[in-house]
Amino acid sequence: ASGVSLASAPNLGAPFANSPLSLSTPTPVAVGEPMSASRQSTGVPRTPTIAQFDSLGGHGTLLARNDSDAASIRSVDTAGMGLMHIGGEAFHVVGCSLVLVKSVVEYLQCAVNIPMLVTDVLQRLVEVFKAFNSRTCQVVLGAGAMRSAGLKNISAKHLALASESLSLCMELIPYAKECLRHVMSPSQEVLLTQLDRTVNDFSNHQGELHRKLVTIMSDRADYHGRMLVAVKWDDLDPSTQPPVPAMDALVKEVRKLHKVLKRYLPTPALRSVFSQIFAMYEDKLTPQYQKIRIASAEGKRQLMLNSQYLLRRLRALDSSVTVDWELEVVVNNIDLFLHLLIRLALMMQM
Repeated sequence: ASGVSLASAPNLGAPFANSPLSLSTPTPVAVGEPMSASRQSTGVPRTPTIAQFDSLGGHGTLLARNDSDAASIRSVDTAGMGLMHIGGEAFHVVGCSLVLVKSVVEYLQCAVNIPMLVTDVLQRLVEVFKAFNSRTCQVVLGAGAMRSAGLKNISAKHLALASESLSLCMELIPYAKECLRHVMSPSQEVLLTQLDRTVNDFSNHQGELHRKLVTIMSDRADYHGRMLVAVKWDDLDPSTQPPVPAMDALVKEVRKLHKVLKRYLPTPALRSVFSQIFAMYEDKLTPQYQKIRIASAEGKRQLMLNSQYLLRRLRALDSSVTVDWELEVVVNNIDLFLHLLIRLALMMQM
């Protein structure tokens, strides 16, 4: 958030006395610090009142340099993330988000100071929000930043910050609507529904970002499932304590993702994403467990201990997210005699 400051700006008018917008000192947020639990991951934000809204410029205009897409994306990895507060909600911001807010504030100042331009301002705001949504999709989901910013990949951190930028827009739009409504005639207010459609576009885009996170982990679940099948469970020493390397890698990967997302996503969004991830892991691991060939009681015991370790570690991430997998049932249902016969048959063929 470097290059951003608060400067004095023209007052938007008597009805707009205090601003709900503020930018905190760009100090990195501690890993694991929860965001406001009241903020929802998707959906239309609550409608502010005039008293809540007051002004987007009474205390000043947000100034930001005109960062390019590449510089904005690179700043994600090199600069401390600042928090922008809108109406009591806090959002992690990147350079392009600050440029967007600056543009919105300037348009709203124009509408308040020159009411006859309010419908033109509304159209420009709709275009700005649509352009921001489209460009964000191109550089993150479309991986355009790998070309424009020279990134090797689009990480979970980039996806989370893109989601935060969309949340900021969805929170900002109701305040922009209220500001425009204040200077519109009653017959013009119907035009504000255009901004509602923009909110729906942001919400759908955010859902795609969250599904992308699940897709990434789905590929990793396939890999870890194959590694668990490859473990020689019958050959493990009775003194071996869980986890085996394959299970340890699986747990560490999920916990690492949770650590990253917990820093940037609000609690409801984080829980929604991990509910989907956990459900996906159960669907992926259950059939892989059924492929495991175990012929000894010790091998079965080792698999059970590792399964219990996995469930215990995942449940510790968030007690409110259900992890009621059937892995232990699958292990209990393993037929040792059948697998022993299969093993002997394979040995005789060698």
